[in-house]
Amino acid sequence: MKGRLIIIVLFILIYIFFHYLNGYKIQQGTQKASVLEATFNAERNINTELKIEHNDLISGRHISSLVPQEMSKYLPKEKAGNVIYIQESEPQQKEQTYCIIDLITPKAEALTTIETD
Repeated sequence: MKGRLIIIVLFILIYIFFHYLNGYKIQQGTQKASVLEATFNAERNINTELKIEHNDLISGRHISSLVPQEMSKYLPKEKAGNVIYIQESEPQQKEQTYCIIDLITPKAEALTTIETD
């Protein structure tokens, strides 16, 4: 009788142990799932914001607003003194001769330069 009582008590203790162990694992899994869900929602919000920002950046309005800023680095502010003249060869001249005037030559100098050559 003592043996049966010890076996029954042992089974009850094992049942209680596994019951609480299972509850603990369920609790840990729920906490991990909650953390993963919060992380997923945060990443999804960040992704949505980045998509909106990307769409704004590739919009025609944004690109057209950037063109003057970027081109100001390459184009001079004063365009009056920067004239390019390319003179095509006339039929009586040789085919391989032409004249390119430098960018910084004003219009009056370019005309006199062409006439003296």
